[in-house]
Amino acid sequence: MTEGEWQVCDDAGAMLDALWQQHGVSPANIDLRFGGDMRGSAHSQDGLADLDRALHRYYLASCRGIWKLLPQEASRRGVELAEQFLAGAVSGEELSKYNWHVEGAAFCIDYNTDPEAIDRWVAEVRAIPEAELRSMLHPPEVVREIEPRALLLRAAYFVDYAMIYPSLRPKGPPPASYRPFLSATVLRQHIGYPAHLLGGGQKG
Repeated sequence: MTEGEWQVCDDAGAMLDALWQQHGVSPANIDLRFGGDMRGSAHSQDGLADLDRALHRYYLASCRGIWKLLPQEASRRGVELAEQFLAGAVSGEELSKYNWHVEGAAFCIDYNTDPEAIDRWVAEVRAIPEAELRSMLHPPEVVREIEPRALLLRAAYFVDYAMIYPSLRPKGPPPASYRPFLSATVLRQHIGYPAHLLGGGQKG
């Protein structure tokens, strides 16, 4: 992807694939990642540390963009704590401990542990005006392809992913299931053209 293509692209997933290719990482789908221990993440000095921080900010900003798809307090609190972690106000250990609750919020929907609450959340998503919901998703057309419950489930797991992103291994672009939450415009606000990242020129 050239710099000109980067500046006009509306597919954040393709942009992230290109970014990782700049770092020698294949954009092949990696749907299973391991992580969660954020202790020491703030002290990483490897070559991808700057990129990790920029992407961490971007994924958290993406969570803010789908706030209405995160009805559970645990999910929202997880985003807030991760933002505080980036600001140096919360330790990696604190973040790791709270991640249990964020993961539990996703499990609540996945395993139907609170049917009445889930039905209420689904109804709330259905009540969001279509134009507003389309503005949250990328491309907007996916609003007709993903049912509200599936959307809530993906969003809850995306927060889990975003919260502990720096600890996840192997490194690489995000799974396809999270890409509808990723805005190309917001990505450009956090990260410059990939070639500049190799020289440490990330934004944000």
